[in-house]
Formats: sequence, C-alpha cells, structure tokens
Amino acid sequence: MNALAKDFNPAELPVVLFVDDDAGNRQAFHAAFRHHMQVLLAADLHEAWLQLTSHEVHVVIADQRMPNTTGSELLTLVKERFPKVRRMLVTAYADLEAIIDAVNNGGVSKYFAKPWVNDQVVKAVNEAVSEIQAEARAAEYTERLLEANRQLEFALRQRLLS
Repeated sequence: MNALAKDFNPAELPVVLFVDDDAGNRQAFHAAFRHHMQVLLAADLHEAWLQLTSHEVHVVIADQRMPNTTGSELLTLVKERFPKVRRMLVTAYADLEAIIDAVNNGGVSKYFAKPWVNDQVVKAVNEAVSEIQAEARAAEYTERLLEANRQLEFALRQRLLS
C-alpha cells in the first residue's frame, strides 16, 4: 500500500503528513509549505493512519501535545508499521522528556520548536528524502550484487559438474 515508492522521482515534491489537533496549525503548515512539498493533513492518529495507508508518505511531522495520542506515541506507531517513513516532532513546549521519548522510541530524526522556521523544515524534509533515495539505491545495488553472486555460483557449479 504505502511503504515508499521504490523509484522516487526527484522532480516530484516530497509527500509530508502533518499531524496536529489544532486546525489553525494545520492550515498554517499547509500555507507555509504547499509550494515545497505535497502536504497531507491529519488531526489525530485515526486520520494519520488513513493518510499513511492511502498515500505514499515520505515524512510524518507530528505535534507533541495532542489529546488521546501524543506526537511521540504516534511516531512510535509509525516507526513500527512504516519504518521507511521519516519521523519528525514539533512542539510549542520545552518538554525534554517527550523529545527524548520521541527520539528513543519513535526514531525521530528532527525536532522543531513552534513557531517553526520554514527554511529549517524544508531543509530537514529534503535531507530526509535524500536519505530515503540513498537507502533505496543501496538496497537496489545490494540486490544486483546478490543476483550476480547467484549467477556466478550457478556458473561455477555448472563448470564443476561438467
């Protein structure tokens, strides 16, 4: 379903899911970044899951303080189900424990304080997409090496048997 396209076209905009229970924050994020990335929005875990299972998502950015599920909890669940998706946290509060939890359990690669700095967010998303692309190239290269090795082993067995 999701799991990141194998052949991400660099000409395409990265797909970012922004999760925040505050409608104003979602609207502000969309307005700030719609020209730099394809922005998907969710108000809670349920909406985030719907977006993740129906769209190719490269990065999830979640607000820490939300009712029912914190951002770090949501990102931990994303890490378990969609491990290739990069995860980032944003919060207006200096909650060191939440940040530590998000990094340790949610595999968060970046943390942003509200109000976010647009250039920092764009840079972090672009770096995340570059990492995804590099990992895909490395996996493809490894698969080609494994296939070449299988072919060489087969040829060697054939040679030894003849």
